[in-house]
Amino acid sequence: MRRDKVIRNSRFEEKGGVKVLYIQGGPYELGYQHGYLLADKIALLISRTLLATAAYVSNQTGSSLERAHEMLWIGQKSAEPFLPDESREEMQGIADGAKDAGADVTLEQILLWNTNYDQWCLYCHPLYWQCDNKGDPDSIISPPSMGGGCSSFCAWDEWAGGDGKLIFGKNEDNFNMPGQLDNRMMVVADPDEGFGHVFLTYPGMIGLDGGLNEAGFEMMTQLSSMRHESMDGCGIAIFTRLLLTHASTVNDATKIFQEYPRCAGIAYHVADAKSRDAAVVETSSRRVCVRHPMLNVKAMWQTNHSNCYPGWMGYSGYNMVADQAGVNKLKDISSVECWQNSLKDPYNFYVQAPSRFERYGQLIHEYYGNITPENAIKILSDRYDPYTRMTRQEDFPSWTNNILCTICALYPDFEYQAPSPLGSFRAHIANMWSLVAYPGTGDLWLAIKDFPAQYGGYEHFNLQELLGRLH
Repeated sequence: MRRDKVIRNSRFEEKGGVKVLYIQGGPYELGYQHGYLLADKIALLISRTLLATAAYVSNQTGSSLERAHEMLWIGQKSAEPFLPDESREEMQGIADGAKDAGADVTLEQILLWNTNYDQWCLYCHPLYWQCDNKGDPDSIISPPSMGGGCSSFCAWDEWAGGDGKLIFGKNEDNFNMPGQLDNRMMVVADPDEGFGHVFLTYPGMIGLDGGLNEAGFEMMTQLSSMRHESMDGCGIAIFTRLLLTHASTVNDATKIFQEYPRCAGIAYHVADAKSRDAAVVETSSRRVCVRHPMLNVKAMWQTNHSNCYPGWMGYSGYNMVADQAGVNKLKDISSVECWQNSLKDPYNFYVQAPSRFERYGQLIHEYYGNITPENAIKILSDRYDPYTRMTRQEDFPSWTNNILCTICALYPDFEYQAPSPLGSFRAHIANMWSLVAYPGTGDLWLAIKDFPAQYGGYEHFNLQELLGRLH
């Protein structure tokens, strides 16, 4: 293989303060270009951020750092047999490219790094999955989760206004673990087989929380913790790329979730701009349930709790809330009213910021018929909590998981102790990036330069232009 031939169609640059990686080819070539161009950054994240993940798992489970590190590797080994061939080839390419560029990185480390967020999701509530069946769930004191993680909305036709194009907005919320803020990036992928697409991630990761493709399809991932979870399956990085590469409709996406085994409880918000259709696909290791828009409502929104409760917002099907109630310590889900009241309990520190779901509904109705990119940015930047009826000050964090939690997220700091050479560090959850897009035209507005990301402003890009389709 001639290295110069493989990497000639790839590049890494900064546009408007946004780091952008361009990759093109088959799965291995996509990975090799990624690894070769970003070798030093990949080595940094593997040597620093993975240590921080071990510190997080140690804190969540009460385990030693050594045991937490072992648990992460057990999770990776559990997931590895379920990797689609194209995903494994791309990760092999990343490892080979990074090595050829001089980085001390192995395939095993790349495989582990790509399970990072799946394991983060599982260890948000460590009572339900015992990584090697040796643990005693009764011996674990489960701490509250550290705030909500991600949210999204979409609207079309008269609800969006204008010419009715489907508009999609999403916030990715997570920890500012060491090494991550300076290495956030947008990836433009042009595979030999499948749709060209764009997604947000970190060096060494083949995907994370979704993106959009040239077929007019967009997706977003939201943590939605379930009691049935396992590392014996595919995680969010894998599903992000499977969908962006191969899906153009809601039905395509649903079939992919049904075809491949799944890891953590995740709600996938998917939308097809050409058909002006959307859905939220709630998944666990055992179930796939689909929530469609309510009758005569041309909008969808999702945060971090299940809304697949029969009779709620027009949904019919399996009750996914029943599989979440124990995880989120909901007091009573015997009726829709009791369930909604349980979500609003201000002293429930396990449920993940459900006030944002209510606030999205308010804002979508407030901007009905006028959800322009400018107003979509206002929605994603909103700091009002409908539960307390207070606006969170810009630099003031939420008090708890369920008090003063807002769409524009900022949560308190936590202190962690990681292995050497990282040592002690502090981290908190906020919006890692924020994206507004018209997936049908490829126009997108990305905030990724601050934390919360919205504070640094949004930069405009066009997917067709990024892919070189307009030349």
